[in-house]
Amino acid sequence: MARKAEFIINGQSFFAELQKVDRKKLYGWSDTEVKDSSGSLCKLAGLADGRIVLPSGSTSLLTLNEKGEEIDKSKLVGFDKQGKEVAMVPSVYDEKVLLRESTIDEYLLLSVKSVYHLKTDESIANFDDGKLYYFIFNYRADFEGDDAFLIKQGNDIFAVTGKKVEVEFVGIEEVEEEIISPVDTSDEDELDFAMF
Repeated sequence: MARKAEFIINGQSFFAELQKVDRKKLYGWSDTEVKDSSGSLCKLAGLADGRIVLPSGSTSLLTLNEKGEEIDKSKLVGFDKQGKEVAMVPSVYDEKVLLRESTIDEYLLLSVKSVYHLKTDESIANFDDGKLYYFIFNYRADFEGDDAFLIKQGNDIFAVTGKKVEVEFVGIEEVEEEIISPVDTSDEDELDFAMF
């Protein structure tokens, strides 16, 4: 059974399964196949230390301490730029997700990372079409959550996740002045065609 997140909107609770919208299904994809001189399919491999060939899938990322021992990531502690310890941001599956109404201006500041389709069998009377709702999104518990917005259109609800960016707006009142170059009226550089 698929996991469901619980969302709270205007005091009403509803559960939904989050299904990631796959870009491949929307836009398609292409694969590149490389074959050797006999027509056999080649596999990707990497070269380690300039002498060891490692096939694809034979390496992974580990977090190591100063002694070279692997560290369990659940034991790591996060700190902000000022050196203060930061708390873990829970997964959307761990706690109720409180939604607050948002604006299109706030939504347009989002640098989109992922889109999820929410699958729910429940009636959501308080969720109006076209309205935007903001929340912090984390698929897994982590030290930094993503900005996210829920939007409903007809029977479909989507969660759009990413990071809000800072944008400097330029208004109409900031009119640039035209720079006019001074016109040289001297005749020093003009050619006299009678000389020829």
